[in-house]
Amino acid sequence: MATPVRYEVEDAIATVTIDAPETRNSLGPAVVAGLEDVLDTVSGARCLVVQGTGETFCAGGDVDGVVREATGNLSADALLDRLAAIDELIQRLAAFPAPTIAAVDGPAFGTGGSLALACDLVVASTAGQIGFGFRRLGLAPAGGATYFLPEVVGESTAKELLFTGALLDAEEADRYGLFDRVFAGDEFQRGLGQFVSRVVDGPAAIQAETKRLIDTDFERLTAAMVDERAAQRRLLGTRAHHECVQAFIAGEQRHTSE
Repeated sequence: MATPVRYEVEDAIATVTIDAPETRNSLGPAVVAGLEDVLDTVSGARCLVVQGTGETFCAGGDVDGVVREATGNLSADALLDRLAAIDELIQRLAAFPAPTIAAVDGPAFGTGGSLALACDLVVASTAGQIGFGFRRLGLAPAGGATYFLPEVVGESTAKELLFTGALLDAEEADRYGLFDRVFAGDEFQRGLGQFVSRVVDGPAAIQAETKRLIDTDFERLTAAMVDERAAQRRLLGTRAHHECVQAFIAGEQRHTSE
């Protein structure tokens, strides 16, 4: 079976690719384990770029696990353990000692949006999208979304994006400050490469110290994740959650048959 995570290192720049197109690069257990291994392997890189293969950056957290729990094929405790593993991964990415860049060339949805915002910077193509539609599966925000979003867009706008579950296009995301740079599709790879080169220019120690001085409040991220998982536990098994999952399954079946 092909590995769901690939990476390469060139000139001390590590590029990590989530390669699970069958799940639209969602954060299932194999992907999470693969990303954890890569973070261990490339810990000395001067910059880390995270991207997804195909037309999606990352379609969410453990979507398959959520569906299996709602249909009686996975216990709530097992699902919550999987969500805790995703949280640990996102915390590690946020605390990576060198600059990190999410390269968003397609949708970053739900916890996929959290994964993007856990990076220091988000560079997108005009095909890039971001949204936090956790309610689609009848669950509360996850992956630190309740920490990252208010930090970037403010509390009021964060509530709007979470309440509505809106999927923002690149122009809207740029306007909200969720994307730091946007390049036209045919210019994306070149623009991304030039941007990464600018980020890593100069002594690595200076970049690392700059990041350390700014990123000082990881305790709040941890607390947010604990609260998010507690909310998920309260919602799992409720009628609203099951109805949302059934609607999601029906929508996926229609999408597949078209």
